Amino acid sequence: MPESMAIARVPRRADAVVVGGGCMGTSIAFHLARRGVDVVLVERGHVASGATGHSGALVRQHYEARIGIRLARESLGFFQRFEKETGYLCDFRTTGFLSGTRHRDLAAFEALLSFLRSEGVKAERLTSSEAKGIEPQLDVSDYAAVVHDPEAGYADPIATAVGFARAAEARGAVVLEDRDVSSVITRSGRIAGVQVRGRSTIATERVILAAGNWTRELARALRVPLPLRFVRGDIVILRRPVGFGSPPKIHFDFYGNTYARPEGEKDMLVGYMDTDPRKTIRRHLLPDDSVPSSTVRDLRTRLMQRFPVMARAQPRGGWAGVYDVTPDSYPILDQVGPEGRYVAAG
Repeated sequence: MPESMAIARVPRRADAVVVGGGCMGTSIAFHLARRGVDVVLVERGHVASGATGHSGALVRQHYEARIGIRLARESLGFFQRFEKETGYLCDFRTTGFLSGTRHRDLAAFEALLSFLRSEGVKAERLTSSEAKGIEPQLDVSDYAAVVHDPEAGYADPIATAVGFARAAEARGAVVLEDRDVSSVITRSGRIAGVQVRGRSTIATERVILAAGNWTRELARALRVPLPLRFVRGDIVILRRPVGFGSPPKIHFDFYGNTYARPEGEKDMLVGYMDTDPRKTIRRHLLPDDSVPSSTVRDLRTRLMQRFPVMARAQPRGGWAGVYDVTPDSYPILDQVGPEGRYVAAG
């Protein structure tokens, strides 16, 4: 990870204040700064210390709603150009994406495939034998068909957020780390500023809440409830056994409720999808980010159902984080509540 960003003083005012230093907040700060906006980003820990640093960092276009597909398509293009756009590396790796369907779900699969193609996604329909040809270790015995998106991949989430933050600073933004926003100030129904820990106030007419799991709490203080739930995200790293072959593609197993992708040249990352209701938790923080041994065993067992060779995989550790998730799993990107307050959450 690059060296720490320089400690900055709290400015007295800004055109816009972004709260949250994850991928969403740093991206917003970068794009605002690139447009000449005087922007300050405030992060309570360090950049990428929240959900971003605990994410699987997938970049794929396989969504069911038009808005999700279009957002993903624009994001994919940016990740492919990340160094050219920002001057920094995000270690984006194109792997391709595979997900299969059983006979009972074939009609819905065909409809989604047609929809993806109509939106410009280069989605390919494969037979199970064709999928086996490009992913030899994948068990496709119960798949009637498989979708393949050759453009999908993953990035380093920490490098991505740090790259955005540094690029924003290079364009005039101020990045404040280890600073809490204790409150958002309003006057006459409009945003007037933010109170930063240490009694510093930044006067501003625009606040963008992109604070991940803290966004709901900040919005609640303004009496604007947000429909966000907190989902525990467990991730386990497994060393692929000798003889596995080339690094695998991203794979979504909707029947096992897991996703998997390569992690570097020798490992595999596996996690639960956020649709698993058992992973919904009440609080927005975990006591620690360790993964229980029972979860390691469960994720490994689920992965073995799709990649039987992973029965010989060696656990290499893992981590847990908390994601903020909307009812339809698509983000809130809008002005919400008092004039001048925007939300980027979910």
